[in-house]
Amino acid sequence: MSSRLPVIFIVLLLWFGGIHQVSAILAGGEFSLPADSPSSRLDAESAYSFVGALEISANGYLYHGSATVLSRNWVLTAGHNVDFNDDGLVDDGLGIHLHLPGYGSYSAGSFSIHPDFTGFGNPSIRHDLSLLYFEDPLPDLLFPTLGNSLSLNDTVALVGFGRSGYGDYGYTTVASLMDRRLGFNVIDELDDGLYRYDFDDPETGDGLGNTVETIIGPGDSGGALLVDGALVGVNTFTEGYGGRFGDFGGGIALTDEWAWIHETTGLAIPEPSSALLLLIGSGGLIVYRRARLRQRK
Repeated sequence: MSSRLPVIFIVLLLWFGGIHQVSAILAGGEFSLPADSPSSRLDAESAYSFVGALEISANGYLYHGSATVLSRNWVLTAGHNVDFNDDGLVDDGLGIHLHLPGYGSYSAGSFSIHPDFTGFGNPSIRHDLSLLYFEDPLPDLLFPTLGNSLSLNDTVALVGFGRSGYGDYGYTTVASLMDRRLGFNVIDELDDGLYRYDFDDPETGDGLGNTVETIIGPGDSGGALLVDGALVGVNTFTEGYGGRFGDFGGGIALTDEWAWIHETTGLAIPEPSSALLLLIGSGGLIVYRRARLRQRK
């Protein structure tokens, strides 16, 4: 058993000089079978064209994140992508460009943060959501289905931009604004609006397999969690040692957040389907840490 203390890295999915950001949709083991690699996780068919990369300017620094396009004017991302001083408010002087590979770059006109978000880990990581408004309409994409609920044991797709690598030793690539990656996992815990899943080592025989199972990383914050094309969550954090097998990922389930999204955007959102939310407790002390990457000042 490892002597390392458990640490939760609440990964902003922000990128500093190509070192901290995840588009960390990670590959499996480098030498496991079937063979896998970060290049195999690219969304080559642009099936998830509604997930874009964020280029964020704040306090003289440049950050990267991920986001989901809900309509031609509204984009959903993590709250901490607009709040870098962790006070639960949109930072002054913020500038955000959304990059949609194959379509172009678009500048957000205004930002709305969830009213119950108090800042990343200040004192909790709940309601970590924000909405970006684009006055000039975005491309007419095939948008994700809205209004569905997340359930325990759901098989989910994770989509985002940032770093990638191998589960047996962590990140090996830098993030970019062009490389959208995807992978899948199964929801292990659903507790008070937060979901978690583990990154299984294929050598144990657990999980979805070496070319399927994944975890997010720095730079994936704000990216989409989907079930059969329906948006059900926003990826916001990881727990562990840097994208390795045995780490956990998680984020904000949208089951109880659709009302706020509807009130803010005016989008027609169907009533969520009923879902059984099971409280799964865990003992021990957990340290929350967010990895922020700054590109330049």
